[in-house]
Amino acid sequence: MDKEFQRKLAKILEKTDWHLGIGDVENATGISQTKLRYWERKGYIKSAQGKGQNRKFTYGTLMKVYQMKMYLDQGYTLAVAAEKAESKSQIMRTLKRAIFDRYEGMETIDGNPAINLGSLTDDPKHVLYAIVKKDDTELKLLPKETNHEDVD
Repeated sequence: MDKEFQRKLAKILEKTDWHLGIGDVENATGISQTKLRYWERKGYIKSAQGKGQNRKFTYGTLMKVYQMKMYLDQGYTLAVAAEKAESKSQIMRTLKRAIFDRYEGMETIDGNPAINLGSLTDDPKHVLYAIVKKDDTELKLLPKETNHEDVD
């Protein structure tokens, strides 16, 4: 994948918030529209008002609702479930940022998909790869000039 395309894709994905209607969130999570509206009134989740005042939720909010449901199912109160879900959301935003900042392409190493995370700041002659295997992901620092199979 060429670098310019990667940069454009990262910008699009970083700025794009796909929106779901309240019914979509209900169907995906099993949380009723009444509860979703209540959670919004309490400030636990947010929506954007679409045309005709329909609530539209981002993918991130959908994931937060899933997390909140999981914590509620484990016996936590709504307030604690929302707090824990927000903490997880912050972790995911940070992870997303790190991946977008470092992603340089996909390759194949030893028959496994490998995410090229670029060179280390103090070691421009090597590249860090996250090699995704069946049961785990392995990090390897390999010489930059090594040729691997590109995956586009």
